[in-house]
Amino acid sequence: MNVRIIKLSTVITISLLVFTMTASLCSAQEWSRKGKTEIFGTIQKMGSETIKYSCTDELPVKFDMDSTYVYGFGFGYNLSDHWNINTDLLFGSADTDVKIVDVTVETPDMDYILWDINVDYNIWKSRFTPLVTGGIGLMDFGIDTTTHAGKVHESHFSSNLGAGIRWDVEDNLLLKVIYKSTWTDVHDADNDQRFDSISVSVAYMY
Repeated sequence: MNVRIIKLSTVITISLLVFTMTASLCSAQEWSRKGKTEIFGTIQKMGSETIKYSCTDELPVKFDMDSTYVYGFGFGYNLSDHWNINTDLLFGSADTDVKIVDVTVETPDMDYILWDINVDYNIWKSRFTPLVTGGIGLMDFGIDTTTHAGKVHESHFSSNLGAGIRWDVEDNLLLKVIYKSTWTDVHDADNDQRFDSISVSVAYMY
């Protein structure tokens, strides 16, 4: 009798394990992000950067921009479980030291408007996956120094590359954390600009 009970218990246990594993696999197969649209909000911390100008008929001018946070929103579409195309628009400002011959003349804010169009590749077909991303966009800088440096307001094309993680917490809720570098070339500046940043996005997917 004990042997029969043990055998029956073993069969039931194995059956439950098989059923659980099969149900999990079916659930994983049924879940997909393909063809779904995303609406998301983003907070992004941008690293510091320096823009240098030097002209033959003027004194050298330098803008030292501190690290800052920018905020915005965006939209995305999942072409497949791996490929996602998205765009975002971010706004913010950074404390900036304006220097002429290394003498600080004032500290106004540099206003930012950032627009990117990116393609993400989700490496795994699962709710949690590492990703890589790349794209192009525009960076708008605006500052009015009311000094010898004058007013600066320029828009320039940019490119970016990054990597991070994506977690589809629920069928309609996801989180993304991405570290990326963005490059742009400000008109008449002596140096190209590279902004390193880390962003956190919360999205509703439908």
